[in-house]
Amino acid sequence: MYSAEEKETVCVYDYIDDSWDVYTCVQRHMTKLRKIAEPYWEEKVGNRVTAAKWKLKGNQVRFAVEIVSKMTPEQKEASRSRMKQYHQKRNEIVTK
Repeated sequence: MYSAEEKETVCVYDYIDDSWDVYTCVQRHMTKLRKIAEPYWEEKVGNRVTAAKWKLKGNQVRFAVEIVSKMTPEQKEASRSRMKQYHQKRNEIVTK
C-alpha cells in the first residue's frame, strides 16, 4: 500500500503515436480507467491491486473545465421552481 503522500497518477502523451501511457496507484483513478480499458501491468499485494498501467488512445483521455456556478438566492429559487414544475408535468405524463 502507498501512503497518501506517495499516491500519484502520471499521464504521458506520445504525440507520434497519439497515445497515452497512464500509471496510477490511486484507487479512484484505477476504477475509472478500468471502465475505459484493461491495464497491461498490475502491482498486487495479496489479491489487491495497488497500482496499474494503461496504454490509451489519444481520444480516450479528456480534460474538463470545472464549472462553478454562482447563483443569487433569486436565481436559485427560480431554478428550483422550474425543476419542480418540470417534474410535476413529467409525473403527470408517466402516470397516465
